[in-house]
Amino acid sequence: MYVFNQKRIKVVVIAFTIVMILLVARLWYIQVICHDEFTEAAISQYEVSIEGLDTRGKILDRNLKPLTGGTDQYYYIIDKKLKDNKLERIMKDMEARQIAKSSSAYYVYRTEKYNDDINDTLKQEYGAYVFKSQSRYADEQIACHLLGYLNKDENRGVSGMELLYQDELKDDGNVLTLWADAAGNILKGVSPSIIKSDKNRTTMKTNSVVTTIDRRLQYVCEKALAQAGEGGAAIVMDVDTGEILAWASLPVFNPNSIESYLEDSGDCLIDKVCQGAYAPGSVFKIVTAIAALENGVCDENWSFECNGEVTIEGVTLKCTAAEKEGHGKVNMNQAMAYSCNCYFAKLGEMVGSEAIVEMAEKLGFGQKVMIDFPQESRGNIPSKDEVGPWDITNLSIGQGEILTTPLQIVKMTAIVANGGTEVNPKLILDEKQEYERQPVSEDTAKKVDSMLEDVMTKGTGKGAWQVPVCGKTGTAEAIFEGKDVKNCWFTGYFSVGDNTYAVTVMVERGASGTYTAMPVFRSVVDFLSENL
Repeated sequence: MYVFNQKRIKVVVIAFTIVMILLVARLWYIQVICHDEFTEAAISQYEVSIEGLDTRGKILDRNLKPLTGGTDQYYYIIDKKLKDNKLERIMKDMEARQIAKSSSAYYVYRTEKYNDDINDTLKQEYGAYVFKSQSRYADEQIACHLLGYLNKDENRGVSGMELLYQDELKDDGNVLTLWADAAGNILKGVSPSIIKSDKNRTTMKTNSVVTTIDRRLQYVCEKALAQAGEGGAAIVMDVDTGEILAWASLPVFNPNSIESYLEDSGDCLIDKVCQGAYAPGSVFKIVTAIAALENGVCDENWSFECNGEVTIEGVTLKCTAAEKEGHGKVNMNQAMAYSCNCYFAKLGEMVGSEAIVEMAEKLGFGQKVMIDFPQESRGNIPSKDEVGPWDITNLSIGQGEILTTPLQIVKMTAIVANGGTEVNPKLILDEKQEYERQPVSEDTAKKVDSMLEDVMTKGTGKGAWQVPVCGKTGTAEAIFEGKDVKNCWFTGYFSVGDNTYAVTVMVERGASGTYTAMPVFRSVVDFLSENL
């Protein structure tokens, strides 16, 4: 009997030991192996996923002011167990939309309306958790073309910087986390946190993109452009750094109701700064002048008698900027100041279409300026084989088959202002600027600079200015809806303190570069002169 008891005790001890080992192993498995899984499951009981909340990274201007961020929206989070007919009536009157997932333990309502009394009722009678946020965009969104818009279903960028910086701005895995007590009641007075979660860690979202844009100047450009016409573009760039301070396109659109524009045949969604390709008109005379000087065809003192019209290779061109009798004898500086078509047509004949096309390509025409920017147009520079002798009159004065974007024109302007050195435009603050090319000699750049100064002191841009300015007006013939119209250009630069700014303006269907486009330039000059 004693032996039997000893064997029985031994079996019990072994069994007990095995059970304890299994329990310890199970406990270790739960606490170590499954720790993250169970922790995530516990936390998820108090997470409320909210669609429509702007959890993408912010797009900021150079002074860290938000460019994104629009209409105030109010969110009410209410336990599903408390819903009744009164709550339904209140939310209907508030035009609130229920947006929480069906699996959530809470109703989540969103509305743009707010009422103090109703707010108090919802908090007192239904224990509502209330907070305010903003929509991604304002209905009158500043810099809408530059920023772009989103695919609402996927919350992904479709155009502009929203697309270009999708990886930096994306909000994959984001949830609205609300702290709760042991009973699952949301703790009042505790602000929600927008977080980005994965299996290993939870971190605050900080993925903002800081642009070179100045929000104040952007507003000035958009307002001035809207006063000038119904369509066009304006762009402002720091000549030394390449930083773009304003990027305005007209007409604008409301990114909150993008569907209506997608079904429309209008051009609201076209970014005129980089997608609009236009005949440059007389601002292209800068290219013709540079080609003549760089190729040693003549110097700036070469003169020509303008009698009001000129015939080259059987093509007769009138000097629209002169009286019937013409400008008389003018040199290159005077011809640029008065925008003499006859002079530049004759100069173009001397230079030759091949040399003009080559210089245009060196200055960046016919190619993208910002390689990665979505949907940027290359414009059009006809190849050497496509330009015959009879085309030289139109080519020399920026008409015919040549098409350019305002972005290409401002880059050319910055090259002249920068002593002939290429400046690469950029949109992100603190990006390194690399000077790789000198497409124009310093001597030629200085001579053209003198010509553009004469434009603003003696010629088509003459007027009273707060600071010395250089520039060129342009008026290009175009056709719109079967009618002859004029697209109006101005491009120029000026200095305030240690900074030099290049500005290009293009207004569709206006009167002239002087009367339609130049006032936008003046608004930029006045603002920067008074605020920097």
